[in-house]
Amino acid sequence: MKKLVVLMLVLGVCSLTNAGLKISVNGAVDPDVTLNVSDNATIDIRGLDPAQPMGSFFLGINLAGGEYGSLDISGATIPYQGTNKSIIPLDPDIAAMLGVEAGGAQIELVDLVPPPAVPKPLLGPLVDNIKFHCDGYNPNAPDVTLTLFDIEGTVLDTQVIHQIPEPVTIALLGLGGLFLRRRK
Repeated sequence: MKKLVVLMLVLGVCSLTNAGLKISVNGAVDPDVTLNVSDNATIDIRGLDPAQPMGSFFLGINLAGGEYGSLDISGATIPYQGTNKSIIPLDPDIAAMLGVEAGGAQIELVDLVPPPAVPKPLLGPLVDNIKFHCDGYNPNAPDVTLTLFDIEGTVLDTQVIHQIPEPVTIALLGLGGLFLRRRK
């Protein structure tokens, strides 16, 4: 039993060291998050691996069949202490190349230090306060997927946001269904 516990701990640490950069929603790095329609969430990018190379990263948003969510980078902050850092709207051509909507963000995190100085690693909170807003609900495609890409288009992390309608919306849909049934 002890060997099994040790093996699980080692595998857990190994998977954590390969994590690189992670997207967190409202402080949680769970792969799935559920939000009500009209809710807001705060998106953060966190560095978990000091060996993660610096550079440009792309936060893409896939709305799965409809405009039911939006990112707002106007209030985003970059706690990373590198010499070059910025966050700008994702260029439509890059978004098309990555296969995501144009409403994402391009993030640059670089520490330009002359040798022999060591660049600051990408650890801890790197980008804070990107706002996500659930704009509506599409029962055929209720999920929004956020994906973080590196400069080569390699997926670094994915976060799925499940949008659920508010209880009042569900009740109104049910009442509408009853009225439709009565008319027939």
